Amino acid sequence: MSAIGALAIMIRKIFDAFTFGERRAFLAAVALGVASALSLALFIFITSTNVAPARGGEYAEGFVGQPSFVNPVLAATEIDRGLVRLLFANLDTLAEKVDMDEQGRIFRVRLKENLTWSDGRKLTSDDVIFTVQKIQDTEHRSPLATSWQGVAVSRSSELELQFNLGAPYPSFAENLKALYPVPKHLFAEIPAANWRLSDYNLKPVGSGPYQFSAYEKQPDGFLRSYRLAANEHYAGEAPFISGFTATFFPNRKDLVAAFNSGSVDGMALADALALGDIKRPYRLFSFRIPSYYAVFFNQSQSVALKDPVVRKALNDAAFPVTEKILKEVFDGRARAVNGPVPPDVLPEMDSDVREVATSSVSALENAGWRLPSRATSSDAAGNSDVREKQLKSGKASLEFTLTVPDLPFLVRTAEELIAAWKPLGAKVTLAVVPLGEEMNQMIKNRSYQAILFGNVLNPPFDLYPFWSSNERFSPGRNLSLYSNKRVDTLLENIRKATDEEKRMHDVRDAASIISGDIPAIFLYSPDYLYLATKDLKGVSPALMNEPADRFLGAGLWYLKTARVWE
Repeated sequence: MSAIGALAIMIRKIFDAFTFGERRAFLAAVALGVASALSLALFIFITSTNVAPARGGEYAEGFVGQPSFVNPVLAATEIDRGLVRLLFANLDTLAEKVDMDEQGRIFRVRLKENLTWSDGRKLTSDDVIFTVQKIQDTEHRSPLATSWQGVAVSRSSELELQFNLGAPYPSFAENLKALYPVPKHLFAEIPAANWRLSDYNLKPVGSGPYQFSAYEKQPDGFLRSYRLAANEHYAGEAPFISGFTATFFPNRKDLVAAFNSGSVDGMALADALALGDIKRPYRLFSFRIPSYYAVFFNQSQSVALKDPVVRKALNDAAFPVTEKILKEVFDGRARAVNGPVPPDVLPEMDSDVREVATSSVSALENAGWRLPSRATSSDAAGNSDVREKQLKSGKASLEFTLTVPDLPFLVRTAEELIAAWKPLGAKVTLAVVPLGEEMNQMIKNRSYQAILFGNVLNPPFDLYPFWSSNERFSPGRNLSLYSNKRVDTLLENIRKATDEEKRMHDVRDAASIISGDIPAIFLYSPDYLYLATKDLKGVSPALMNEPADRFLGAGLWYLKTARVWE
């Protein structure tokens, strides 16, 4: 007989010798001992381990619209650019190191060893060079072309390449971070005219944390969903969430209904007012973007807007409108902007520095903008409340059309502005234009008198694309057709500066001059609001360059947890 068997027999004899009360006490003591041991073990486990993200789970995000070109060279919409962030790795992720010469004119990049595409083919410097060349090729009509003008790229080895700039530009490192190479072995033989027809635009081979898996298309051609799986060839850490699905809807009403029903787990919001339609528990994430919305004046299309007195009167009247919109539309999740640099980038340009003029009407009167006599024919035309001014070329009226994209918060802002400008004697007609080709053509042709639109600054503090006189016409983004030689010089200096203190000094000077010239009415910089199920964790709201960049951290998002030993 074993020792354990003998011990069991002995315990059994002792237990049989107990009285009924003693047996109950013994069993209670044993149960207490076991419970204490388990509690002690649990305590040790909890105090010696931490809750950590675990891999697994499926996540679905909803979008209004459709993907068209999930291709870094062609991507232009927020949907396309967001999917690019998930399916492709940027050069910053692929590079082992990036070196810049002292003048900021030459950048040398060495790629990491053993990089591969999601199809298993090798990723080399040839892919990076190929991508840059296609961006620069005008036949491809890449939205990134402006950022790569004048850049020469050359191969040093399979893993090394060099970028040569025509002039010093230390901030070019940001261009490299925004570069997402495409596979040369798939696109090299495709003519430029066929790039937009290629199946690879919707079935891409990438290098990001996820790889394309499948998509679901309705009989009418509407792409219903787009499924991604973790990419085993990714150069960075594998994503925690195993499967990511992008689900598409024709309108925001259907998207909100899908979130409320649990069909999708996350979505972006246009503004805080949309929260009133959410019926499901959620977590709200507020990202900051170096962006602002403004009314840009095209003085070439309006005689009245050429007058700085008129622009100043309109600007002063807009201040209370901005405050109202910040409170009623954005619920405080936005900040007033008083110049071409958002407060996140230049904190001193905050809302409290704007002085509200109380003599706008007097200033207009003194500048010759007067209300016509009600006895004149103007009254019969219904324009007796519209100011006029006698010019050498004839009589000019203080009237213009304000064009605005068909987005609820922008339309509301435009309506409030028009109401605020009416007491000044300004007649403003609202033109609401759908986002898409029509709006793009208006911007391209500068065929508007005033437009309420948004700018997103290139990092860091690059005002050049929006305010340089060289960018007044398409594909430039100087929507006011603004021209100031002193500002042009400052913007060039900002791009070339290697001294951070000097750069910031020039940024402040340029912003101050632009604000003083009033080529636009600067309104607000809203937060980018992202709504998700309460199960989603690991999202770290921060300042990002554009909405699509929220997916740069998607590899760290997680749905599941596990306890790990310290």
